[in-house]
Formats: sequence, structure tokens, C-alpha cells
Amino acid sequence: MSSHGRTAAQRSSAIGAAFVGGVTAAGLGLGAVAVAVLLLWVVSPYPDSGPSRSLHLAADLWFMAHGGGLLRDAVPVGVPPLLLAVLPVWLLHRSARHTLATATDEGADPVPGPDPAVPPYTLLGALLAGYLLVAAGALLYSSTGRLSADPIGALLSVPGTAVATFAGTAWHTLGRGAAALLPPRLRRALAPPPGAGDPPSGSRLAIAARTAATVLRTTVLPAVVPAPRTALAAVRAGAAAAVALLAAGLLLTVLGLALHTGRLCQDLLQFAPDWVGRGTVLLLCLTLLPNAAVWGAAYGLGPGFTLGAGSAIGPLGTSAHPPLPPFPLLSGVPDPGPGRPLTWAVAVAPVAAGVVLARYAATDGHRGCWATVKVAALAAALCGVVLAVLAGLSGGAMGNGALAAFGPSWWLTGLAATGWTALLGVPGALVLRAWHRYTDRRAAAGRISLRRYLPRPALPRLAVPRLRLRRRRTSEADAVTVSDAVPVSDEGLVSDAVTVSDEVPVSDEGLVSDAVPASHEALASDEGPVSDAVPVSHEGPVSDAVTVSDGVSDSDALPVSDAVPVSDAVPVSDGGRER
Repeated sequence: MSSHGRTAAQRSSAIGAAFVGGVTAAGLGLGAVAVAVLLLWVVSPYPDSGPSRSLHLAADLWFMAHGGGLLRDAVPVGVPPLLLAVLPVWLLHRSARHTLATATDEGADPVPGPDPAVPPYTLLGALLAGYLLVAAGALLYSSTGRLSADPIGALLSVPGTAVATFAGTAWHTLGRGAAALLPPRLRRALAPPPGAGDPPSGSRLAIAARTAATVLRTTVLPAVVPAPRTALAAVRAGAAAAVALLAAGLLLTVLGLALHTGRLCQDLLQFAPDWVGRGTVLLLCLTLLPNAAVWGAAYGLGPGFTLGAGSAIGPLGTSAHPPLPPFPLLSGVPDPGPGRPLTWAVAVAPVAAGVVLARYAATDGHRGCWATVKVAALAAALCGVVLAVLAGLSGGAMGNGALAAFGPSWWLTGLAATGWTALLGVPGALVLRAWHRYTDRRAAAGRISLRRYLPRPALPRLAVPRLRLRRRRTSEADAVTVSDAVPVSDEGLVSDAVTVSDEVPVSDEGLVSDAVPASHEALASDEGPVSDAVPVSHEGPVSDAVTVSDGVSDSDALPVSDAVPVSDAVPVSDGGRER
């Protein structure tokens, strides 16, 4: 096979593998939901339909996980459980990451020929085609029956979820190289023209458009959009503020349910009389818990949410709303009436989000003032966008007429999140920046003053007295000898049996110091043992570390043997040097 044929075969194989990856991701998502639904159908004591109806329900839930809605007797039901969205998003992310890794490996080691590597956007397109093929089959299967997926919503939500996941995966995997995934025509349109520095030519409208684009790209965007490192810090700060708001919303939801425990139990028993039904309802509540967290965040921000018929539930008051179904998560809705101090206290949620944003935007105070402001403002805008998207996905319609609007308003929630976090985050970031710089200056000043006025203390030097040696003649009887019981080891260490009198006369062959210190801690007995710390060098000099007890008197009872006299080679040294 020629190189051209081998290249074509490799391209076809890569595209086919990507297509199969999309089919696999969709099939795994559908299969996981179907297994859960069939398991609930098996344990149900009163199954009112066969497995076909359960598979229809599984397909409907799979479309709801992508953000689509359902139709029940032509009545829209469009509140998708956000927890179910984790499954298809995770599968799409894994498939896209594997596809991009394959494209990168092929591009890193190409075979000889004219660019055999398949462009990454072609592989992602094949992956998307395989995913949408399975989605089309599931839509045709679930289009019959009383409860079916909304075709328009499915056609918009499934491709939108897949494309958004692919974009996030490409940015996370490739970084700035994700721009290479755009089609060549779009990249050429976004790139600056080749003759950007040449004199303008063409019609007046074209000249004006190119001039405006150049000014926007070279002047406005650098002043407004921060550097990549600063933008990454803004993304982190905005994400931290959004997580703080969602955590506060979840806490408010749990607090509302705890304050209405009696109503919660009554609604649960009324909605599901048997234990299997109660377990199913609790599982459904678990999948809707992220929705409740978003609704709680909207409540803490101020706009609140609606339960149909133009009602408004917020911290300032709760208006009248239509009768609600006995669903456990709706048991924590406040009763109609004006706000109370307890409901006003939910303003702690946006305050906490603003503090978190300021903390992440200021970091260690090493950025400039204007850079800190840009980071905090961009983070507030990103936090508002995230909350707006989540608010739009967490709500929907629960019927016609009065129940056509159910949940928070996406634009009011996003605007309130941006306003609160910017109002508290930007000044807070500046204050934290000033505080960090102040503490750094104080710490630097403290280090300088310590170095200048408090120098590092040196180790204390021990004052060694200067010893004067004198030669003194003594009689042969008073000569110091070592007893036969005193074994001297090869290393020159004298054992514990060495006895020395208080006055140590040395014969002509040895010199002794008259400044030998006496230890008050070791009083010698009649035998006068000296401790093991008396080192004797190999040549035989005794060091100054010898201490003689005060209690030893010059006695004739000292056992002195003539067998081991002190030789000329064993002088008593001063510091180890022979005198």
C-alpha cells in the first residue's frame, strides 16, 4: 500500500474510532438510567405497566438530564434534575479527552506524507455525530405515549450540552491551543488582517470597520481584559464566589425543611404510601437537591423565585401562590406574608460570597491597584453568569397557565449575583491588598531593625584560665605511681580505680599544673575513684579535664606500686600539649 493509501486508512480509522466513542458515551448514559429505572420497577409492589413503559421513562429522564423538557398529555413539564446532568457531561468529557489525546499523539509522530494527522475538530465532529445518532433513536423511541420528550427541547438541549462540554474539555486539555479546534475560515476571520499596518484601502464602510476592529483589539481590549494570569485568578475568584452562594443556598434549603419538619413528613406520607414509593420519592428529591440549592441562592440574593401565577417568594415577603403538590422539597417554602428578621438574615449569603471573592482576588497583595480591581470585577461578572445559567436550568414549566413559570428568574438572579459580589468584592479586595502590603512593610521593617539594632547573638566563649606550671622536686616516697590494679587499655583510658591525693607531687620526670580544679559533685572516698571521663591520649598525656575531689587528703595509705611507674613519656599536659 502506498503512503497516500496508508494515510487515508489511518484517517478513516481515527474518524471511525471517534464516532464509536460518541455512540458508546450515549449508550452508557442511556443504559445507566435504564438500569436504575428498571430496578425501581422490579421492586415496586404495584407495577402498573410493563418494562417497555419503564424504558420510555428512562429515555425521557436521559433527555431531561441534557436540559430538555417533557410533555404529559401535551402539558409541558420542564424542571430538569441537575444532578442527573452529571452523568452525560462526565461521559462526554471523557470521550472528548480521549479523542483529543489521540489526535495529539497522531500529530506528534506523523508518518511520511502530506500531513496525515486528522484535525482535532474533525474528530470532535465525528464524536458529536455518533452521540447525536443515538439521541435521535432514543427520541423516536420515546415520542409515543402519554409522557414523552419534547422534540424541540431535545433538538436544542442535547447538541448544546455536547458542544459546551467539548469546549470546556478542549480548554482544560489544550489551554490556548484550543483555538486550533476552530474551523480554518473562522480562525482567518478572527485573526488580524495581513496588512494591518498598511494604509487603509477599499470602501469607506470597510475602512471604518477595520479601523474600529483595530482600535478595539489594540486599545480597548488590553485595557479591559486582564492578562492571562490575571484572567485565571479572576476565574478562580468567580468560581469560589459561586460555590459560596450555592453552599449558602443549600444551607437555606436544609434550614427551611428543618423548620417545617411536620409538613415534610405529612407530604412524604401523602405522596407515597408504601416504603418503595417513599424511597423513590427520596431518590427524586436527591436528584433535585442541586435545583433547590440554586433556588435557595436566588432567595438569599434577593430576587427569590416564583411558584406560578405571578407569585414571588423572597426574603422581603412571600405572596400568595397556587396550591402546591405534596412534594417534600416544597415543604420548606415560607408561608405567605411579609418578611421577618429571620428571613432578612439570609443577606449573610451574598456577604459571604463577596468576602470569598475579595479573598481570592486580593491573594497576597502583589498586584497593582488597577489589576486588583479588574480581577475582582471580572470575577463578579463570571459569578453572575454562572448563577444566571444555573437559575435558567434549574427552573421551567410545571404545566400551563398559572404553572407556566416555576423557579427563579435567570436574569434577575445573575444581575443580583453580579451586583452583590462586585459591591462587596471590589472594595474588599482593595482593602485586603492594602492590608497585605502594610503587613509586608511592617514585617520588612521589623527584620531591618532586628538586623541593625539586635545583632545575632554569638555563642558564649568559655574563659579558660591560664595555667602556670612549676617544677618541684619531691622525694621518691611521694612519687605518684599507678597501682597494679589500674589497668590501662590500648586506647589509653584509665579505669575507675585511679586514686590521686589532694596534693599531687610529680617527680622530675613529670610536670603538673597547680591550678587543677576540684569537683564538688564527685567526692572521692578513700580510694578516690576518678570518673570515666578522664581521657588519656595514645602517647599518654593526661588532659586538663581531670578533676580531683576536695575531700581527698594526702594519706600514706594510698596503695602505690613500684611495678608501674609513670614513665617519661607520660607527662601531664595542659590542653594536650607536652610541656
